[in-house]
Order: sequence, then C-alpha cells, then structure tokens
Amino acid sequence: MQFGFYKESLISITKKGMDGQAQIAAMMETYRSNPPKTINGVAVEQLLDYELRKGKNPQTGQEWEIHLPKSNVLQFMLADGSKISARPSGTEPKIKFYFSVNAPLHDSDDFEKVQEQLDEKIKGIISDMKL
Repeated sequence: MQFGFYKESLISITKKGMDGQAQIAAMMETYRSNPPKTINGVAVEQLLDYELRKGKNPQTGQEWEIHLPKSNVLQFMLADGSKISARPSGTEPKIKFYFSVNAPLHDSDDFEKVQEQLDEKIKGIISDMKL
C-alpha cells in the first residue's frame, strides 16, 4: 500500500470545580514553557504554538514564526509522523486532544494487526502525556 495506514482519535477532558478552567490553562502553559522532548518514546520534532504564532524544535531550541491566525492550539509533531493537537474550549472547563498516528500497511491482510498497533500507539501517547 503506497501511503500506509493512518488513524485518528480524540479525547475530551473536562475539569470539574471552580478552578477547572485554571487547571486547563496551567496544562497549556506547562506544554508551552516546558514541552516534552519525547512522547511515548518518540522524539518531538516540532511544537507548533498557534497562540504565540511560533514553532519550536524541542531537541535543538530552534524557533520560527508561524504565519497563521492566532488560536489557542498546540501541536506536537513527532519523528514517526504522529501528530498530537491540544485545544482548550474557550467557554467550558474542557480540553480536547486530537491524535493522528500512522504505520506502513504492506498488505491488506495485515489491516487488523496494524490497526491494533495504532490503537496501542494512541494509548501509549495518552498514558505518557498523563491524560
């Protein structure tokens, strides 16, 4: 198969109580100020911060400007082609994480096996990020 197998998933986390919104803001600030260098054992090659309109390579510290509209979204681009996006709600104490993972799929007979591998990869990312 020419392009491989891509799988996407999302989780939504709601923080209860009076400080729910503050907990989510703190989570985003931690990712911004101290981004992980690896997620689930895979190097984070880029952290794209659409709020600050900056990209950063956590491995090298190199930074660049993003020429897109401002939005409170963070994207982690991993060395294996995986993407994790974090987007808090503007009105509720809720944050959504979007996951895009992929793997080679050389034969359609391997579909179920590769799908299970990708499900495990998503579970590993969620666990490593303590979501």
